[in-house]
Amino acid sequence: MTVEPSEAFALFYKNNRGPVFRALLARTLDRAAAEDATAEAFARAFAHWHTVADHPNPRAWVLRVAWNYHTSSWRTWGSRRVADPPPATPPAADQWIDPDLIAAIAGLPYGQRELLVLAALGELRPAEIAKVQGKAASTVRGQLSRARTTHRRALGEPRSPERHDDH
Repeated sequence: MTVEPSEAFALFYKNNRGPVFRALLARTLDRAAAEDATAEAFARAFAHWHTVADHPNPRAWVLRVAWNYHTSSWRTWGSRRVADPPPATPPAADQWIDPDLIAAIAGLPYGQRELLVLAALGELRPAEIAKVQGKAASTVRGQLSRARTTHRRALGEPRSPERHDDH
């Protein structure tokens, strides 16, 4: 049985839209920006499905496109602005995430927040994150371990000596 490209994309979209959106929401802390970036990334994936379908990790491809789109649109907006945008505030609580968790994520330094978002909400492994970010996998593992430690402290959880984050 052969699956038509449009059916394959529909299944890909159904299985990956949630993790991509959640990753963008946690990264941007802005529902509208997350929705825009997610929609744009999936539209581009659909337009290039013949290539994306053969990518080793299509979800990572979509996340990278969404990341780049958000960054590019923010820079474009930023060049036309008069004053700095207001500081990011966590979005209203949703069914999918604990408000304390999103507040702790929002309080992380940007780079650490990005890593945790890709790992936890984007459901990518460190090697996949490395490809998305254009870094060495060993660098990502180390940075991710530090990000998780910072995040646990923000949640009030002590670091356990037997806990290993760099898998």
